Amino acid sequence: MANKRKRTPKEASNDNLPSQKRSKKETPVTNGSTKTKASSKVQDKPAPFTEHPTVEERKRELALYEQLGSEDQNERIEAASIIIAGLLEGDGVEEPVLFRHLAGRLFRGLASGRNASRLGFSLVLTEILGQLFGEKYLAGSKYTGLTFDKVLGILVEKTDAGGSGNGQEERDHYFGQLFGIECFVRAGILFSDKSRWQAVLDLVLKLSQKKSWLKSQCGWIIVQAISQMEVELAEETLQRLADEGVAKTPEGVGIWIAALDRFPDMKMPKQPWRSPLEAGSLTSLPAVLKDSGRDTSNDQAGNKKQKQGNWTAQLHFVWNLILAHFLKLGENDKSDAAEQFKQFWKRVVDEGFFSKTSSDSQKFSGFMIFQRMLEGAASQTFIVESVFSQNLMTCLMNQAAKEDRYLHRAAIKALKGIEATVDRDPSLLPTILRQLLSRNGVYNFDQWTNAKTVDKILQHATPETIKKVLKTLQLKDFSKSGLDETKYYQSLSSYLFRLSSVPSDEESTSGVSVPGSAIEVLTELAYSNQSVPASIKESLRTKTTSAFAKLVKRPEDFGHLCGAILSIKADLDPEDEIGGAVLEAYEKLKDLLDPAKDTKDTKAPRQALALLYAVAILQFYNEDPDVMNLLEELEECYDKLAGEDIQGGEGIAEFLVEILLAMVARPSSLMRQVSQQVFEAFTNLMSSEAIKLLTDPLAAEESAKGQQALFSTEDEDMANAEGSDDEHDHDGSDDEEELDSDVEIVNLEEAGSDEDDEPSDNNSDNDDDDDNTSEPENENQEALDALDTALAEALGSHRLDKDADAPDSSDDESDMSDSEMMEVDAKLAEIFKHRAKAANTTKKKEKKDAKETVINFKHRVLDLLAIFIKKEAAVANPLAFDVLLPLLELIRITTTKPLANKACEMINQFSKALKKAKRSSFTTTEIISDEQVEELVAQLHEVHSEAPKDGSHAFAKAASTASLAIASVLVAREKTDEVFELYADSQLKWFKGEVKIQPAFFSDWLNWCQSHASASASAAAATQE
Repeated sequence: MANKRKRTPKEASNDNLPSQKRSKKETPVTNGSTKTKASSKVQDKPAPFTEHPTVEERKRELALYEQLGSEDQNERIEAASIIIAGLLEGDGVEEPVLFRHLAGRLFRGLASGRNASRLGFSLVLTEILGQLFGEKYLAGSKYTGLTFDKVLGILVEKTDAGGSGNGQEERDHYFGQLFGIECFVRAGILFSDKSRWQAVLDLVLKLSQKKSWLKSQCGWIIVQAISQMEVELAEETLQRLADEGVAKTPEGVGIWIAALDRFPDMKMPKQPWRSPLEAGSLTSLPAVLKDSGRDTSNDQAGNKKQKQGNWTAQLHFVWNLILAHFLKLGENDKSDAAEQFKQFWKRVVDEGFFSKTSSDSQKFSGFMIFQRMLEGAASQTFIVESVFSQNLMTCLMNQAAKEDRYLHRAAIKALKGIEATVDRDPSLLPTILRQLLSRNGVYNFDQWTNAKTVDKILQHATPETIKKVLKTLQLKDFSKSGLDETKYYQSLSSYLFRLSSVPSDEESTSGVSVPGSAIEVLTELAYSNQSVPASIKESLRTKTTSAFAKLVKRPEDFGHLCGAILSIKADLDPEDEIGGAVLEAYEKLKDLLDPAKDTKDTKAPRQALALLYAVAILQFYNEDPDVMNLLEELEECYDKLAGEDIQGGEGIAEFLVEILLAMVARPSSLMRQVSQQVFEAFTNLMSSEAIKLLTDPLAAEESAKGQQALFSTEDEDMANAEGSDDEHDHDGSDDEEELDSDVEIVNLEEAGSDEDDEPSDNNSDNDDDDDNTSEPENENQEALDALDTALAEALGSHRLDKDADAPDSSDDESDMSDSEMMEVDAKLAEIFKHRAKAANTTKKKEKKDAKETVINFKHRVLDLLAIFIKKEAAVANPLAFDVLLPLLELIRITTTKPLANKACEMINQFSKALKKAKRSSFTTTEIISDEQVEELVAQLHEVHSEAPKDGSHAFAKAASTASLAIASVLVAREKTDEVFELYADSQLKWFKGEVKIQPAFFSDWLNWCQSHASASASAAAATQE
């Protein structure tokens, strides 16, 4: 019903009246009022109303009825309780008083459009009518003058529009009468005397003829009444409705369904049908229900012509009754219910609302019906299977495909309804997925609709449904998808990639994993399946590598990645050097995954090494030329890890750091993720030599020389060019030099390439793209060919190998004149000028790319160091302090602001992590030995020597933080005098002007001392107490 608001069950007197319109804005809807007035809440106890109220009593009465129309539900309920008690509590008021309130206040108030008056007044009327004509039957004992007919007459009188007034007043009166009739129905007083219902039914039928937009509300009142009456009265009611011509209307269909659900064996009218849902009625039913969604609020009574283009966003109540009918039927006989619903949906909805001749308003209603069926289907899959019918799916895909389609928004809302259904009940995923990708759908549904419906619902795959999902996705014959082979595998790999990104369900006891199952299928397609064309496998391997990169980010899915690698079936020759090495790697991987060999200390390192072996095997299948070197280094690590004393395994940390640095140097998200996961598992095994290997690259020049030093490149031309040019070349702005901290590292040959941390489904770039290595050579050759062509044109000559193609030259050709020679000379000068300019541009680009390569590599190194700081500074590992000085040096020497900011933040994180360590860790020799304490003293001296080398505030802050971190440990180990002497010496040098240090360096020290002194004083006071 229009102008209704959502309420709790306590105030459900008008909840089920169907709404014809709803405000577009999500604001409380008022009954015609546009002003929201704060109600004056009455704080009063129930008191009887009097026949001749005083002025104060009238004010109190007015305030109560004002509160009864409040938009606040609690205020309405409170006011209703006081009014009902004041009228009927105890012996009750006199009849004139009750009559005055009924006629002058309550029934009259139903026609008011003020705030929520109808809701509050209906609440009071329902209770009063129940006591007057219900079980207490006060109308027969105390209020004999208030007969049923008289009270009903009051309602009609007070809500009669009278043919006068404007359209809004007329509408208010009609709605008031509608609310009043429903009060009689909800009071449950109509069926003890048949004449009462007949009188109300007459009134309902008469009201429904006033305005066409009242029909659905009047029909809903009859549906509510059906649930209260006996079978004989129901039969008479339906016969009356059939005689009045109501049966073949959407309201009539709802009434018939409600009656049959309540009385399955009742005697039905012979005409027009016994049941609107039986097979024989499906011929005429579509015409009846087609316009159930049309907005008739502007139609005039008796106007037979239906306006086109108007439809309501509210679904007719008949569809809720139809859904409830089939759900109830499915509980008893699912197969029969499935067949009946399939026939009903095809004949009525698919062919009625989505046929070629259907109007836009009918298709709009069809989309709403589709959503309603999905929402209410619950666990009845037969409904879900039937609603994705042919015409509906065609209309849905076409309307969703382009934004300029008339029903585009309605189609998108329907797609969101599909997503919400799967989100609410993940068990429906296989059923819905099958409907979208096959039968009446298309395999590339998301590409067709320009939406991500399939992508989103795949996120709700569970261990219980993944087997059926994969069966739907994998077609035995790709031609059944309607796509060519390449597009089919592209779509399949995208679906599998999405499934591999689904988090594992740790609570599942089935032993099946969604990402594990998906990644195994994707790996099998990319590496083992011989039926997949070689031309497609490259893109599949790219997608697989991207899926591995996502999988590695989640440590709980580590086993799935290794399992997928082990599932690759390949024919390897054990006699071949590489084949034998890979087979041996397989055996070592299986050994490392054996949980029986794990101990508390070795579990994490063994898993990390297994991950490295898995990546090495993957690189072999990706035809990486450096795989043999990696396998040899991993074998060294494996042998050292197999030792009984893992902490005493000398050299394993250095081997690992070398391997990991080589991995992060690649432009691959997978390599970067793997390196971080592995390094995190081995942080407690790091040695000072390993930390030095890790921090040395931070001191490299951010130039071609630095790139050559880091990666041992042999591009001497670049180095010479760098050396001959000004090292402070400012061809590029600082902004161009600043890189995001998450840019992938590049090498010399692949300068400029990077990859996002989160590879998208559409990304077809190979993470380990080695094809680009020939690009510089090709570019150089093209430049030389262009030069030859230009020279030939200028000189009128040709290359010696082009004699066959050259035109015949005349033997008596004369020599060039001076002017011609001057012209040729000018052309040659111009050619070589352009050549020199192009060469200069190339050099600048090479220098810029080299700088970016070094910067990106430093970012990746900092990522590893950040992991080391996070884990080891928190346990006061002395080696963690070894990273402070390299970080300070990086802040000072780098010209890239993001690098400096990242290093500053890492020093801050170091300080915070150190504070989490137990203070007892500093005072014992178990973690920090006396020898290491002396090393910390030396490091503190180096920090103080570093502090004056840069005058920036950021550097001073970082140096101060590093210094205080070391000082806090030394003070705990009774090196207080050395610390104070060093700060005093540095401050004296600063005072004399021998060094330049930011004052914040010393103010931070004083603040730290003050904090320490306060803590010491508090501890001393506590001890005395």
